[in-house]
Amino acid sequence: MELSKQESELIQFVRTLDFDDMLNVLDGIKAVAEDLSTKSVVHASKGNNCAAQGFKSQAENMDKLKQLLGDANEEYRKEINMVLDDVSIKKGE
Repeated sequence: MELSKQESELIQFVRTLDFDDMLNVLDGIKAVAEDLSTKSVVHASKGNNCAAQGFKSQAENMDKLKQLLGDANEEYRKEINMVLDDVSIKKGE
């Protein structure tokens, strides 16, 4: 797969973000995903199944984007893995 100039610039930029920047970006995406999920539930309760499914799909896309962006940043991966390893140790796993 060949990347466009814009795609390559995005990848390079994501790699340069520090841990705090990544937390801010991912928190923002998480907030949008949660809002979309809420809209999905509201529309489902009103019987607007098509709209509910649309919001649910958008929320899932935001969750996937959040995961992929986090995984694409080495500093973020290292910090999160350290935290997860620490939690596992404390739980005795």
